[in-house]
Amino acid sequence: MKSIIGWALAAFGVFGIGSEIDKLIKGTAEHTFAGTILGAVFVLGGMALIRSARRAKLPPELRDAPVMRSALDARDVERVVLTCAKEHGGRVTIAEVAAATQLSFTEAKEVLEELARAGACTVDVTENGAFIYEFSGLMPREPARAALKS
Repeated sequence: MKSIIGWALAAFGVFGIGSEIDKLIKGTAEHTFAGTILGAVFVLGGMALIRSARRAKLPPELRDAPVMRSALDARDVERVVLTCAKEHGGRVTIAEVAAATQLSFTEAKEVLEELARAGACTVDVTENGAFIYEFSGLMPREPARAALKS
């Protein structure tokens, strides 16, 4: 019922705004600004009712859950990516970071590119076109004897 009333209010508001625009074109407008504002109020009120009706159809755990943005700040995100790189021997792809963290593929790509620009890692491209980000400081070190032989 809320949804139907919402659509009716929104339609009434759009009709009212259209009427005010028609009066403005014909040159018979007296209170165009007030009429347009009133029409906008009806449209916004109708849209709020429609949104409320849709939200009411959600399961209670989703309906009452607060909308969360990223819970991690920039430093935390970098730490998560660096931990993932350390767990993968200092070499990671975007997909590996996205799969091992709560970051989306796009977010993982942005963070890795930012770290590469800062000089924290180098980027290597495989013959398949995959980007591999190498963190030399996180790669396993050779034993001291092997280093002395070379």
